[in-house]
Amino acid sequence: MKNILILLGVILLIVFGLSFLVGSIENKEEQEFNQSGQAKAIENETDLWNFYEIEGTDLFLKYPHSVSFAGRETQLLVENTKIDDLDYPSFDKEDVLSTVESLKKGEYGTEHDWELEISKKVRDLKGINAQEYMVLSRFEICDVTLERKALFFKNDRRIIITLKGNKDLIIPTMSEYFEKNEENCGDQLIWNFDKIDAFYNSLKEGKGSEEAQSWFNSFDEVVDTIELNDQNLEISNNYEKIKGRWISVDDEKSILDFSDKYKVDFYDGVSMIEGPFLLYNEYPITRETPEDENGKYLFAVTPGLDPFVYEIVKLDEHNLEMIYLDRWNTLRYTR
Repeated sequence: MKNILILLGVILLIVFGLSFLVGSIENKEEQEFNQSGQAKAIENETDLWNFYEIEGTDLFLKYPHSVSFAGRETQLLVENTKIDDLDYPSFDKEDVLSTVESLKKGEYGTEHDWELEISKKVRDLKGINAQEYMVLSRFEICDVTLERKALFFKNDRRIIITLKGNKDLIIPTMSEYFEKNEENCGDQLIWNFDKIDAFYNSLKEGKGSEEAQSWFNSFDEVVDTIELNDQNLEISNNYEKIKGRWISVDDEKSILDFSDKYKVDFYDGVSMIEGPFLLYNEYPITRETPEDENGKYLFAVTPGLDPFVYEIVKLDEHNLEMIYLDRWNTLRYTR
């Protein structure tokens, strides 16, 4: 019995000792993280948002990970067309140029879409006037469209920022604004056009459903990030290009999140592997290999594991393709 008690005592000492050691390591890692500048880098949530440069202008915007160009829950569209290249099916170039002049004076100008009347206003985008409006229906009675838009002109280009809401998520949660018209639309819920202005007002007042309000508010958050690229940052720097959250093309549960030279691998929302990374233009990598901000070899360090080395095959605003050199398998991501 005495031997058993001694053994239990030894086991408890080992357990508490390991717990103290783990806690000390975690506290040390937390302290190092706070001192490294990583913690400061993520104090502003938008620092971790995806970056989008508006081609042909000196403007850029950012968008959160809940928004995607790939058409997930909330879809972001950026139409960017030279005025001379615009098609004019229902309006002419004079209308466009008239709107350019109107916006310069702070006036709304000519309609070109199915704008909801009460949603129309001129919005100041840090010195650039834009038409802001909502489109909720087009063309025919059965159509339900959920789009918030900002239209403006820069460098003889017409730019339209659109944030599309997911009808399958929003309609069931705000069904009081919809009805059935079985004769024309079958079982499909369509707008109750007597309540369509009330739908807009409820969102404007912050009283919409969680799903609808998230879409509505995200538009303001995205548009508020539009600004001049004062540093004339060309996103040729791979450290800048790769920043943000990337979703695996083959398994949407697999996500990579890159911040300031720091990489986190998530799976199904759980952080699996994380640590700093560096870019090089030579491989194999040694202590003497110089770091290169446009390097094609990504060297990821994770405490307790061998480094992961990838060759970047493709990297642009929406696509990331890498070869994991230990196994030579190709990993493809999008955002």
